[in-house]
Amino acid sequence: MGRPLRAASGAIVYHALSRANARRVLFEDDGDYVAFERVLGQACARVSMRLLAYCVMPNHWRLVVWPRRDGDLSRFMNWLTLTHTQRWHQHRQTVGEGHVY
Repeated sequence: MGRPLRAASGAIVYHALSRANARRVLFEDDGDYVAFERVLGQACARVSMRLLAYCVMPNHWRLVVWPRRDGDLSRFMNWLTLTHTQRWHQHRQTVGEGHVY
């Protein structure tokens, strides 16, 4: 289940992050990082999010984002984490085996 919606104004810059569940390693090799960056780019285009900076580490990632409209942050984070989770499980053939984040 997703996190409850929060009030998120489109006029503020946000620091957003997500950590792997149970200290799991999310990114094992260069291909994992490239795949996440692809999903991140798609999420930015889909929601029209301004991505100011990002850092991806083996078990979590951090973003500095600037939404254009109220509510965009929630839509962006939801799509990003859901899509990355689905693709992560599909790549590892672990669909249905639990949470990633």
